[in-house]
Amino acid sequence: MTVIGALAAGVAITCATLALRSSSRVERRLRWLGVRPKGARAGTHLADQLTLAKIAVSLAAALAGCVVASIWSLGLVPVIVAAYGGFILPSLVVERRLASRRREAERAVVTLVEWLHALVACGRPIETAIVGLAARGSGSTVLDGCLERIRRDYTLGVPLRDALAREGGVSGVRGLVSLADRLDRARDLGRAVLPVLQDLRDELRAAERARGLEAASQVEGKLTLVLTLCYLPALALLVIIPLFVTLLAGLFG
Repeated sequence: MTVIGALAAGVAITCATLALRSSSRVERRLRWLGVRPKGARAGTHLADQLTLAKIAVSLAAALAGCVVASIWSLGLVPVIVAAYGGFILPSLVVERRLASRRREAERAVVTLVEWLHALVACGRPIETAIVGLAARGSGSTVLDGCLERIRRDYTLGVPLRDALAREGGVSGVRGLVSLADRLDRARDLGRAVLPVLQDLRDELRAAERARGLEAASQVEGKLTLVLTLCYLPALALLVIIPLFVTLLAGLFG
């Protein structure tokens, strides 16, 4: 068991070091330019880092399971359970972070549409307005990357609606997809862009308000759960257990 734990610790440290290795300046520059090595797929570096992190955490958890199993003589069950939990934990963390960044991007889309509506109302074309906002930034890392790629594609001759729809679909930002659909519908129906942006702005504001109300409605339940988990153990230790011990002492004394 000691040898297995030492091997697991060594492999875990190695995998953790490789997973935490940051990309070089050349790799970051190539990704910014949209260039990938021959035969490489998008997100390969991140996928390799996630795999290494899963292996490292799984081995570290297996090492902790070995310690628990050796102390309490529980066999291989703690090792297997700990290794499985360590293997799925990085995926859960990554998914949670991606969901958080996507929600942040959805909130930033509301501000983006408001700026677009203001710029178009002042007489600027929708294309130059989006290019200008892409250079300015929106405060969201995901949305800023999408806007930068949209600006690059539009500069290279890709239609704005196609660039918006593609980036919205790849990044999972539904606001960009809705903006592309509205612009496409306005072109097909011969409508002006300003009323379309105003309708989309009102819908996004309503959706954001509904999300805020939904999040606020869940606060009471979460606070109740936290208070229950904090006060019940203290209540049990300070009141219930001494009372139970006193009753037993009086019963058998």
